[in-house]
Amino acid sequence: MKTKLTSIFLLFVLFLQAQSFPPQVGISGTTAIYKDDTRFIDWANSVSVTRGYLDIAFPDNGFADYGAENNAVGQPNNNVVSLGDGGMAILTFNHPITNGQGADFAIFENGFLQEDGSEMAFLEFAFVEVSTDGVEYVRFPAISEMPSNTQIDSFGFINARNIHDLAGKYIANYGTPFDLSDLNNLIQGTTVNLNNINYIKLIDVVGTVNPSFATYDNQNNIVNDPYPTAFSSGGFDLDAVGVIHNSTTTNINDEYLTRISIYPNPVKDIVKVSSKQKIISLELISLNGKRLQVVRNSTVLNTDNLMKGVYFLRVKTESKTNTFKLVKR
Repeated sequence: MKTKLTSIFLLFVLFLQAQSFPPQVGISGTTAIYKDDTRFIDWANSVSVTRGYLDIAFPDNGFADYGAENNAVGQPNNNVVSLGDGGMAILTFNHPITNGQGADFAIFENGFLQEDGSEMAFLEFAFVEVSTDGVEYVRFPAISEMPSNTQIDSFGFINARNIHDLAGKYIANYGTPFDLSDLNNLIQGTTVNLNNINYIKLIDVVGTVNPSFATYDNQNNIVNDPYPTAFSSGGFDLDAVGVIHNSTTTNINDEYLTRISIYPNPVKDIVKVSSKQKIISLELISLNGKRLQVVRNSTVLNTDNLMKGVYFLRVKTESKTNTFKLVKR
């Protein structure tokens, strides 16, 4: 009996540890942004779509074809364009997207809840990449904690707490936010300027757990989502991309933003902050605004005792204070 209880307890602990990220719409702590939120100042003005297969395992069956490209232009209205297995969309905007405070843009899909008030929802995912010149792209470090030992079936449901930096995390009419600061440590040596983003690329996640066709997250885990979806509207259904910060609201020559970096992020234990200015303090803050830790006159912060999840790191230098999103692995 003792052995059985111990096993149950360990499974429960693993279950809790595997739910690291903000929850679905309607649940306390969600980061979803409603389509009419006043933070949106612009929407995509053009879209180019390369369709993916109805079922990547059977390419002779053809391609997804639901919806027109222009369905993803402007504000979300649940009139989508479907990408199909591995399909791709590239979007452009009226003004360059810039790296402001918090989320900089949000992506809308047409997922739906299993039932009212549920944390479980039908969700289809896409990787998100950004580019300055339309040639070189950098991908957001997506994380999926969904088990991959059993395939989520064509109409299966997913808990958003297991998903980070994948488009499609939230249901219809609610955007999944993306913070360009997540890419601070990934753009070095590239042509990508986080204060001059002209292109966003979405690549459908092929949700199969079959290694021959599977897609993988930033930690080399198979991303498991509903599969197969072998119908004309299969794959990621793109509704809209809303802009929160762009060159009309943010100074793209702000040297402060380009002179500070946080690494590693996601972090396991020690996070280091690099700046050309003297760092006065580092503050670690929970998603609900609670101050968890303060370190003064130091460039390092120990996160070893934190639970896995998303936090904010407020960095105060001699001239300015800025806040970055920090993911604890």
